[in-house]
Amino acid sequence: MGCMKPKICHKSGEVLTSEEAGRYALIPFDASNPDESNDLKKNNTVYSYTKECFEEVSTLDFSRTYDIVEPSTSTSSSKTATFVMVHGGGASRQMFQAHAKILAEKGHRSILVDLPGHGTLTEAKLTLESCAETVKSVLDENQESLKLTKANTIYVGASFGAYTGFYTMDKLKDRFCGAILMDCGQNVGPDCSFKASAGLWFLKMISKNMSNASLMGTFKDVTAKSPADWKLIESTFGAGMFFDSAVDQVEVLHSVKPADHIPNLDFPILFMNGSEDYRDSEKLWLSLCKVQEGSSLKVFEGGDHFFTHDSRFVSEMMDMMDTFAKDRMN
Repeated sequence: MGCMKPKICHKSGEVLTSEEAGRYALIPFDASNPDESNDLKKNNTVYSYTKECFEEVSTLDFSRTYDIVEPSTSTSSSKTATFVMVHGGGASRQMFQAHAKILAEKGHRSILVDLPGHGTLTEAKLTLESCAETVKSVLDENQESLKLTKANTIYVGASFGAYTGFYTMDKLKDRFCGAILMDCGQNVGPDCSFKASAGLWFLKMISKNMSNASLMGTFKDVTAKSPADWKLIESTFGAGMFFDSAVDQVEVLHSVKPADHIPNLDFPILFMNGSEDYRDSEKLWLSLCKVQEGSSLKVFEGGDHFFTHDSRFVSEMMDMMDTFAKDRMN
């Protein structure tokens, strides 16, 4: 019976420990050939690395824990908003990097945040409270230099970042004039449906028994079946995915009670979902908004849980965010 071939770092050629091979994995992104490199059908091999090499190859900048993407000087105005953008589960702040560049061209600033247990904060404990504290810390650190006020700051969350956002915004409601929440149309809290509860239980079980690299491979296979096709590698798989805290992610999701938080928020909310996603509570969430004027629900027909990276919808999505921001500052 032969010995198992050792895993080798794709960059340095060093032999990897089993922990390294299972934890530090990504699909390399080639910035000199972005179109082909972003094509998940052509570029879909997940490689493992040493920690040092992983951080060098990743599209995520590990020298800081958040990014600030400033507006174009030619388009910034009194209607310039600051979007605080919070990524989905297993992802990182890199998820919104390309969106932030488009918003900058429209005259808006974006602050891209890594949540605990993700990206550059993988060693931080992931809880609802730590998510809120992370956002608060970034806002506090930049409040004076960026002149952040309730009147010009908008929370943006996708999936996990939207669900934790309900809690975060309730804790920090004096910091935002509006919110844009995506992929959060399903109730996954303690009073969720049996189907949703079973799905969370299954995710928790596989998370306990699969490495970060294996879970990333599974996520890649799921995404490959999606119509999403926009900057998938540079925004997600090329940054690396972070499922080390997957069990905590499930527990946090299952603890969120949107119906307890939405009525406390004194600003409008724009909800965005894909028609093919799970959406058993999207109309309820909208009906609970304390400020109905300006609150709305947009469903992208044919989109799924990854509609934010579906080229059919990106332009409309960015225009809607721009309009929502300018309406808040009238």
